[in-house]
Amino acid sequence: MTLTSLIKRFTATASCAFSVAASAQTLTFDGIASLGPYLDSWTESGYFISSLYPDSPHLHAGDNNLFLHSGVGSSPYQIRRLDGGIFSFLGFDYSGGDSLFVTDTGASFTIHGEQPLASFLMPASFQNVSYVNWYMNTPGTEPPDFEQWGTIDNIVLSVPEPAHAAMLGLGLAGILLRTRRRSRGS
Repeated sequence: MTLTSLIKRFTATASCAFSVAASAQTLTFDGIASLGPYLDSWTESGYFISSLYPDSPHLHAGDNNLFLHSGVGSSPYQIRRLDGGIFSFLGFDYSGGDSLFVTDTGASFTIHGEQPLASFLMPASFQNVSYVNWYMNTPGTEPPDFEQWGTIDNIVLSVPEPAHAAMLGLGLAGILLRTRRRSRGS
């Protein structure tokens, strides 16, 4: 195998791998503030975010971000795809108090204590999920410990693209088969 053919094969494989990675979407909540302080839901880039509060709309629109609080009347938010399919919850920007993220598969991720604005990357257990719920802890029953606030922004999500993964797998299998045939012929 020549260096040129190896470079061509590597380039083809890298192109397929890049196509798989390019399916990521970032929810930025741009324009959410113009819809008012309490929303029924938010839809962006094929994803749907809603409050699980049973009696009224309860999404808290921030200034191009989303708020959640832990006081009475608050409830978790749920992030899911509009078509109900699986997705990967890859990361987000966050500031605020204690928060808990839980998937339909039982995976969880906890942020402890008051956090300044920071970016968080999610563990692999947050891949291939149907939904993610975001909860906040109510630290006490009396002010000032009655509630906590948190903001989330720039949520990075991706959808598995089976066609690209299959093409990558077939391409790699073809490369291996061709290499094997060449080595047998030598």
